[in-house]
Amino acid sequence: MDDWFLKAHEFLYLKEEEGSDEETRFLVAALGLQEGSRVLDAPCAAGRIGVRLAHAGCQVTGVDINRRFLLLARQRFGEEGVSGSFCVMDLRRLAFRPAFDAAINWWSSFGYFSDAENLQVLQGMAAALRPGGCVAIEQPNRQWVLRRFVPGLEYGPWRLLSRWDAARERMESTWVLEEAGELKVYPMSMRWYTLTQLRRLFRRAGLVPEAAYGAYDGSPYRPSSLRLILIGRKPE
Repeated sequence: MDDWFLKAHEFLYLKEEEGSDEETRFLVAALGLQEGSRVLDAPCAAGRIGVRLAHAGCQVTGVDINRRFLLLARQRFGEEGVSGSFCVMDLRRLAFRPAFDAAINWWSSFGYFSDAENLQVLQGMAAALRPGGCVAIEQPNRQWVLRRFVPGLEYGPWRLLSRWDAARERMESTWVLEEAGELKVYPMSMRWYTLTQLRRLFRRAGLVPEAAYGAYDGSPYRPSSLRLILIGRKPE
């Protein structure tokens, strides 16, 4: 299911605003962000988190492969009177000099690719950091999901059909929407890592895993947590 994300519906990426302030407060605290901190938001989508970090005084650079998302992000930053930099870029080919204080991959945006390519994403984020800078990766906690797994769910007009591929450790999903009398199908394939696997990936990318959280309130990660958030630091 190569590059399925290029064909996916915007609904799958543009999360509602509810809870965004809490997520931003968490990032500021967990990453030690201050006035003037340089943050790489990759991918940034329509700037939901990035604009809030900009309001907190951070210098935000947003990257995304979706040009429309970047247009929406630029528009939002302008409307809210904060500055930011934006560029079209594939996460597997991040190209920045080591100048950022933090790099974030937020809201289930990690694991789109093969293990080798996911490592490339993390290596690119690490390469963009100054020594001592931090990376934050956030994804669903697969242990929580699999204990409650339901192969078919409904979200308003959407139907979600899912299958856990245990051999490849991927959630294979199909989102189905009836729109204007037409049935539209959007596939999705996500590699979900355990905490141990994600820590190993961080080390391979040259990052030192520091803290694991299970929610945006800063509570520590547990197998029963809804989310898995790992913070890693680039050695000085």
